[in-house]
Amino acid sequence: MSDLDHLEPSIRGAMSLPTEERIAFAQQDRWIGYTKAQEALRTLSDLLAHPRTLRMPNLLLVGESGNGKTTIIDKFRELHPVVSQPGGEPLVPVATMGMPSEPVEARFWTELLLALKIAHRDSDPVQRKKNQAHSILTYVQCRMLVIDEIHNLLYGHARQQRHFLGVMKNLSNDLKLPIVAVGTRDAIRALHTDTQLSSRFEPFGLPRWQLDAEFLRLLASFERLLPLAKPSNLASRELAIKLHGMSGGTIGGLARILKRATVQAIRDRSEQITLKTLGQLDWVKLSDYGKQAQTL
Repeated sequence: MSDLDHLEPSIRGAMSLPTEERIAFAQQDRWIGYTKAQEALRTLSDLLAHPRTLRMPNLLLVGESGNGKTTIIDKFRELHPVVSQPGGEPLVPVATMGMPSEPVEARFWTELLLALKIAHRDSDPVQRKKNQAHSILTYVQCRMLVIDEIHNLLYGHARQQRHFLGVMKNLSNDLKLPIVAVGTRDAIRALHTDTQLSSRFEPFGLPRWQLDAEFLRLLASFERLLPLAKPSNLASRELAIKLHGMSGGTIGGLARILKRATVQAIRDRSEQITLKTLGQLDWVKLSDYGKQAQTL
């Protein structure tokens, strides 16, 4: 048996890298297909394959900040990349954009055109931007539009919100295009401003992680991806409790902690993550950022 049997085969090669290169390798993002993430990918795939109908279904991917929403969308885009047809025309099965910081229609079309890498002028009339966006989405045969940070809808007044929701509804109706809205729990409240539209958005929640068997499996999966020479046994009782508390039950927080702890373990040559390693980290979990800011 190899001394590196605790690592995935694809990770073992990194152990021979110079220290700084191994640290850079450790800081890369890696996909872990935990149960809820796989369910989300299947749900998105079903939506992408949905036939064009008069009333297209939509999805609301909702979860706490740092709990894997963007990672899931990035993985889905990776599974359905932009490709070129024989004549050179691009096919964009999944288009993604960020919700403007407030629900203003002109800014929405601008953000969409920017996401599609289409040249335009900010001063163009709203209708022209809209026509351009519709034309491009049709040309590239887009089959799904993802709008991240949809909870920004709440930063507008009630009239702006209603108008913007109408823009989304019309876009979906006109192009027979499913929309995936991504955001925090506030996104549910934002979409319920329009009962007709909210009924089209099936919610898919990514709850905070509980200290249970699924969390232990997640820790074991992470450990196989950390380029450390010794097993850390992250799923052991003491380490699991410590990591759950530090991460606040979010996978993003957990990933950041483990990256920093791995770097620490490489630099101090301990080559494993221990309670001592975690105790040496200057770490504030996301939910406590506001409290810390008040003390500065």
